[in-house]
Amino acid sequence: MAQKRPGMMIAMFDIPEELDEEFNTWYNEEHIPEKVGTVPGFLRARRYQSLEGRPNYVCVYELEDVSVVDNPAYQSNYKSGSTTTQFMKSKAKTFYRNVYIEIGDFQGIPLPADD
Repeated sequence: MAQKRPGMMIAMFDIPEELDEEFNTWYNEEHIPEKVGTVPGFLRARRYQSLEGRPNYVCVYELEDVSVVDNPAYQSNYKSGSTTTQFMKSKAKTFYRNVYIEIGDFQGIPLPADD
């Protein structure tokens, strides 16, 4: 049995401001559920919005093993996608999707509590 290679997939979108609400609804209610809880090995998703700079949205998917992106359930969704998925990707000024393998796990010092 092959050794697991944990990792993450990062998706970055630069979405026009007028689509913010529609984009966030789609991402939270459709796009993430198509992966997390549906495709085995997609463990968790965390979304972030930029305070400044572009792309303005990032989603980090925690992967049990980087090979999960080869799963037919994921590949089918990634290649075809719903009408809304295709619309959002077409409206993105930029879209990046990369898979990364974990090469280290380091813990920091917690920030002091605000008084």
